[in-house]
Amino acid sequence: MDFKIKTASGRPQMTFEKADNIMNNIYLSLAIAKGSFFMDPQFGHRFNEVRKNTAGAPGQVKEYAKEALQWLIKTGRAKKIEIVTERDGRERIKIRVEATQADGREVTFDTFYEVV
Repeated sequence: MDFKIKTASGRPQMTFEKADNIMNNIYLSLAIAKGSFFMDPQFGHRFNEVRKNTAGAPGQVKEYAKEALQWLIKTGRAKKIEIVTERDGRERIKIRVEATQADGREVTFDTFYEVV
């Protein structure tokens, strides 16, 4: 069973409520580094490969986020995934994911990735 993610406090938090959307799948895909999930070493992101917050860093983060979320399209959980990234200050890159679930509902997920 998938658990619901709440973002009321500004930071994603898992609950024990049953999920009615793919928010938790997006969250976990962007929170777990590739190679660190014991059930599937291919699951997760490669954000750790972005070494500095340069002008090209948002593009790299976007590609890595797209790669991490591709499984949602392949498994049919999502019809479409759009990702927007931008530099936020000096040490963070904002990531916005807009996904269309298989049932046609829209899900929006915002998070940050810190790049030193």
